[in-house]
Amino acid sequence: MAVSLGKFDRDGGVPSNEGTLEGLPLRQEKFEAHRRAALLYVSSGIATCLLLCFGLLAATNGRSALAAFLIAHGLFSIGLMLVLKFTEKISLVNVGFVCAVMTLFAYLLASGGVDNTGPLWAYPLAAATIFLQGARRGLFLLGIMFCIALTIFSVQWPNVITATYSSSFKLRFLVTFAALAFFAAMHEFARARFQEKLLRMSVQLDQLSHSDPLTGLPNRRYMCERLEAENQRYLRHGRAFSILYADVDYFKRVNDHCGHQAGDAVLQAISEVLRSGVRQADEVCRWGGEEFLILLPETEEAQAIEVAEKLRLAVASLNLNHDDAPLPMTMSIGVHAIDGPDQVDAFIHCADQKLYRAKANGRNCVVATLTDVAIKNEMSGNALSFALAI
Repeated sequence: MAVSLGKFDRDGGVPSNEGTLEGLPLRQEKFEAHRRAALLYVSSGIATCLLLCFGLLAATNGRSALAAFLIAHGLFSIGLMLVLKFTEKISLVNVGFVCAVMTLFAYLLASGGVDNTGPLWAYPLAAATIFLQGARRGLFLLGIMFCIALTIFSVQWPNVITATYSSSFKLRFLVTFAALAFFAAMHEFARARFQEKLLRMSVQLDQLSHSDPLTGLPNRRYMCERLEAENQRYLRHGRAFSILYADVDYFKRVNDHCGHQAGDAVLQAISEVLRSGVRQADEVCRWGGEEFLILLPETEEAQAIEVAEKLRLAVASLNLNHDDAPLPMTMSIGVHAIDGPDQVDAFIHCADQKLYRAKANGRNCVVATLTDVAIKNEMSGNALSFALAI
């Protein structure tokens, strides 16, 4: 079956809901934000407990400088959690986290902590930095930490750097720190890649569950969710919207006389006409069989009738052929403009009743109210009937 689309007005918008993965970066960003927020809560909580406990222990042992530093960092960690809870500014908390890690790392290496065990805490700090900041940014920060350690081990500054380490310890520490940074970064990089694949699969499955495989249009399930959301927006802000309930006329004859393959091609051609003839903000779905439901947000009845008439004419002007014979197709459309609060099912029922009235009026027409009288005109060429509700 050869199908060629006739000319019709495309000024109303561009095709929407093409089933692409355009929303994947945003979904990844949101997922990563939630993951980092959870890690910040957990790491800040653990850090607070450890810092306060070791700070109090250092105070009881007479290490006032170490105790003050650790307790101050513990309180700072509590502050970070409060900022994250009440402002949800992850970027600001990240900056605070980086500053705390850098100062704690430098102080523990310079002072040695207790019995020169301070450098041992560099390893969990490095791992936390990678997991919270990601592979690339984490490696950059660990590079800064490595330079800090190298500086502390190389510079003689008695009033600031009070810890003394052997040459073999310095070498082993730098090597093991670099190895830990490398393996932690590789793990984080692999985790991020795997997460991206999982999110991509999730998006694809979501698209499959909300799209019609034959036409590529959103399916009934998606449209029900979209209508509920639009109705809630109407109830909150009073933004009017309209529904077009469309049905292909005499479609069963196409399947019976031309075969289901020809019927599928007809549905695909009509779907492209409907999708291309509305705005990007509008939604066109395959409601079932040869029925289509079109949502027109922020559209009054008069505008909805114009859109419906434009789509009806576009379908009627399609140049469809089967076995080199013309195959004229028409569509009947019921228009319902939302004029008061009600349930979505009630709106669809009203549009469906108007569609039945359009069928009763001779098909190939648009009906907006149940009291409309359709005016039927004979069209030349394919002898198609034309009616516009007034």
